Amino acid sequence: MKYFNSVSFKSVCVLSVIFMIQACDNDFSEIGTGIVGTPDFKITHGIYPVNTYNKKITTFQSDGLSENLLGYYYDPLFGGSNADFVGQLAPRTYAPDFGDETVLDSVVLTIPYANTAEVEESTTYTLDSLYGSDPIKLSIFKNNYYLRAFDPNADLDATQNYYSNGTLAQGETIGASDLEGQLIYQNNSYFPSENSIDLWENNEETNVFELASTLQPSLRVHLFSNTIPAPNSNPNAMFWDDLIFSKEEDVVLTKASDFLDYFRGLYFKAEPISPTQGHLMQLDFASSNANVTIYYSYEETITADGETSTITLQGEYEMNFTGNRVNIFDNTFNASLLQTIEDTTTDSDGDDYLYLKGGEGSMAIVELFADQVGNSEEDQLNEFREVNNGLVTVKRLINEAYLEFYVDETQSNSDLPNRVYIYDIDNNIPMTDFFLDQTVNTASADSKFTHLVPLSTETSADGTEQKKYKIRLTEHLNNIVIDDSTNVRLGLVVSSNVGAAATRGFQNSIDIEGTEIEGIPAGTVLSPKSVVLHGNNSPVAAKRVKLNIYYTEPSTEPNN
Repeated sequence: MKYFNSVSFKSVCVLSVIFMIQACDNDFSEIGTGIVGTPDFKITHGIYPVNTYNKKITTFQSDGLSENLLGYYYDPLFGGSNADFVGQLAPRTYAPDFGDETVLDSVVLTIPYANTAEVEESTTYTLDSLYGSDPIKLSIFKNNYYLRAFDPNADLDATQNYYSNGTLAQGETIGASDLEGQLIYQNNSYFPSENSIDLWENNEETNVFELASTLQPSLRVHLFSNTIPAPNSNPNAMFWDDLIFSKEEDVVLTKASDFLDYFRGLYFKAEPISPTQGHLMQLDFASSNANVTIYYSYEETITADGETSTITLQGEYEMNFTGNRVNIFDNTFNASLLQTIEDTTTDSDGDDYLYLKGGEGSMAIVELFADQVGNSEEDQLNEFREVNNGLVTVKRLINEAYLEFYVDETQSNSDLPNRVYIYDIDNNIPMTDFFLDQTVNTASADSKFTHLVPLSTETSADGTEQKKYKIRLTEHLNNIVIDDSTNVRLGLVVSSNVGAAATRGFQNSIDIEGTEIEGIPAGTVLSPKSVVLHGNNSPVAAKRVKLNIYYTEPSTEPNN
């Protein structure tokens, strides 16, 4: 009864808004104006058919992401996913003056992890996007491949696209030999820490080290140090001397274009120590705090009170990851599962199970009001409205509409994604409900909880717990009924951040009976997680996906 009262209250609110809209629309005929809440109306629940089937996610554009993945993630069902990174570096200042008698002290790489800070008596951090719990082998190379900004084979000033399989738009491949120049750093057992990093400096007056600053959790390593031996620091100081200090008066250190062609950045290569173990981490290479900083000392001659002396000073030369930043993925997709996905059907039967995985994984296609024998899409929509010469007459007013997808826990990885995302693949845009949902968790910047309900657990009548995702499409359905909008196909994917809805285009669009799927959301690109859902043709009838609609219609019962 409590739920019914809630729905009734929502009905009054929704009907009031809809009737006000209708009163302003000359092409819309009204029913029931002024009698909402009277016994002449009743709330009814209907279940409508849905067709769902699988599609493999193909190669997508992987440059220019807000954040990047690095590492190796193993999924028992889907297989292994490897993510490498290559990015350009540019100095913060050009035409440097390194002073006299320059001596290299150290070279430090810093890249912040995606994290959430909790401030109480002290600040503690949680790594937001760490997938897996085992170390990997991490190698960092000097990149020898020039990541050009513009596509020479396209229109003037067209930017160059880089794709997840390490190719360019016209099919040119970035070779491993180009990426793996000189080895600069290697760690055979690397794993990120969620601890902050304290930086200390020596107080020259007291000769005591004092805390200078604290960094958020970061990948912070010495690429060279006079005090740290190999293998964690490349012992060849001449590499950095030759790369930077020897070019002090050269044009390559004076302009961005010359510098990017001269020093082509770094390549981060991740390798699993074991095929079934590892971790994948999201890093913020775009942050202003992501940099390579060269620390050095130099001499300066000063004159005071007629006396000349030489003093030693400290200098810094900082390079940031500006320019192109590209993720390169390599998946060992389970062959039998891939065959299952590629053998999918688009007819009215649909698939038994939906296999969702981020990155170059897989997605599901959702078709609402699926045709059935004797009950076509038009028949179902005509239960809610009539359309005559462009004039829409509403017979039923939709109060709430939603899909429920139940998790098949017998096949799914235990590390389930907390969110799934649905979008209009015909037009490559989010749903109307997405734009209208303003819910946000300020602590985590997570959002859209009304439209895209996070993974939840419900208890069935027999006491069995079952996990599910709920997706509200109320406004989308109202657009179809009231505005006679097209009943488009929808794409269902996993997401690390449902607010990251900007689409990453496919290298080659996916065709579904005339519909071209052009890309996937950035939140899907940045999630290696997977889940198996019951489709509309699941052998477990109670868990099949259905379209639930609560609607208001005039009551046929006589008044008392």
